[in-house]
Order: sequence, then structure tokens, then C-alpha cells
Amino acid sequence: IFTLLVRVLMFPLTLKQQKSQARMSALQPMMQEIQKKWANDKQRQSVELQKFQEENNVKMTAGCLPMIVNMVVLFGIIAVIQAPLTYMTDIQADQIQNATYIVASHSEDENFLGQTYTQQSIVIGEVYDNPSMFTQPTLVKDAQGNELTVQVEQQWIDEILNFKFEFLGMNLAAVPSLELNIYLILPILSILTMFGSQIITMRTSGQQQAKGTMWIMTIVMGVMFGWFAFTIPVGFSLYYTASNIVMTLQQLVLKRIYDPNKIKEEVLAEIEEKKKAKKVKKKVVIKESDGRVVEKEMNESELMKLRLARARELDAQKY
Repeated sequence: IFTLLVRVLMFPLTLKQQKSQARMSALQPMMQEIQKKWANDKQRQSVELQKFQEENNVKMTAGCLPMIVNMVVLFGIIAVIQAPLTYMTDIQADQIQNATYIVASHSEDENFLGQTYTQQSIVIGEVYDNPSMFTQPTLVKDAQGNELTVQVEQQWIDEILNFKFEFLGMNLAAVPSLELNIYLILPILSILTMFGSQIITMRTSGQQQAKGTMWIMTIVMGVMFGWFAFTIPVGFSLYYTASNIVMTLQQLVLKRIYDPNKIKEEVLAEIEEKKKAKKVKKKVVIKESDGRVVEKEMNESELMKLRLARARELDAQKY
């Protein structure tokens, strides 16, 4: 439900991104031709690319906003899922800290207090297994190594025991591993749906021209999110799988609204019209160097050359 809500709210941005990517896909071969033509003159190449982008209203960062919003939401989800006691229950922060110290005092892992991603999921598991351990006064060491006696109030232990972290028989606060069990399903699904979503996105947004780069990005993302899936409680994999499925369906809808093939035809037609417009001659009034004012017929290209020459004259006089 949360995934659907996020996608609905982001749809206007995603729609704009689809149109931008479709236009970019159509213009990409022409930009590559400019890069090849001026490969040995980087300054001229930069000028020509900028001119081409201005003429065709190309904005290189037009599709970035949806990606940024998506990443902000994603890392917000990670923060919530790695600390469910903090964000999903009413348990006071000091009681969560006390529970963490008690688990650390019984743990063989000396670095338990530094395990940001799995700390609270382990605490929840220990509460399920031995709730009475937390209500007894226990001598512990805090993060600075100071000794103190702590315990957790029974009402907060009851809240953890009564809070439902399960979905389809899986404890979403559990951290998956490579063992053959039910907790291996969602992490694998999240990675497979990510690759499937990326493939559909490339095909429906007209990004085949840059598929080499896109595949590299997809593999890097696969490795990164694969690491997340097996490091963070399995609730992350559930969200990411749902997000990928909804994104794939959304992409199919976007293709029907802004089909890259139709956008390409429109872009090529626009460029052809602009070329024709440049060749059309119109009457312009020109002041000659001797002060005479004459009327001439010139096309856009000739007029631009004349303006450039005049600008250089003015610069030479000034400097």
C-alpha cells in the first residue's frame, strides 16, 4: 500500500522523466555524431554540443528529480526497517537502549553495539526467546565501557511480544542469510525483480542506445541492493520487491502515454522543420561599414554568420 501511494504521488515526475528520456534517446545519435566530428577539438565539441542542446531544448538533468526522490524514500525505508522498535512502536528510547545493552552483555560478539543494521532485529529475537531476561536488573557496559545496572519495564517487553512483525509466515525483523529457508525467498525476489524492472525500463523508455552503460549501472545496483538485502532485515526485501513490480507495471503504462518510437518521429520532424526554416530567406535591414542602410534577403544561417562577424568587429574595437 505504501509503495502504491509513493508511486501515485511520484507519477507526474515519472511521466516527465519518461518524455525526457524518450527525447534524449532520439537525439543521442546526433549528439554522438557531433562528438565524433569534433573528437580532436574538445573546445569546439563542447560549443557544438551546447548549441545543439539549446536548439533542441535538451536538459541533461531533466530526469534526475524522480531518481533523487526515489532514493530518499528508499533510504528512509532502510532507516525504518533497521530500527523497527524506534519507528514502529511507542517504546521509549532509553528502554530500547537498555534492552540493547542487556543483549550485548550476553553476546559473544564484542562489536554488537556497533551493528547498526541488525542490532534491533537481534534484540527482538532475544525478547521472543527469553523475555524474562530483560526485566531483571543486569550489570552491563555502555558504548564507552562504563558499568551500569539496567532493566526493561515489563510493559515494553509486552509491547514487543504483542507487535506483529510477521508477513506470510516470515518475521520481517529477521536478517536473511544464505541458508536454504523461507528468508532466502524475498532477497532473491528483490534482486530478480530489480533486473526485470531495469530491462523493461530500458526497452520502454528508448534507452537501448546506451544499453552498455545501463547494463553496467544495473549490475552495480544489483550488487549494492543485493548487499542491502542480506544485511538489513527482510522487510527491506519485501518493500523493494513490491516497488520493482509496481515500477514495471507503471513503466508499461508510461510507454503507452509517451512511446519512444513516436517521440523519435516527432523529434526528427521538428529538426527537419528547423532545417527548412533556416533555409527560408527573409528580408533584413543591414547597416554597411560605410554607414549605408540596405535591405537584403538572407536565410538564418547567413544572418548568424553576419551577426558573428559584427560581434567580432565590436570585440576588436573594444579590446
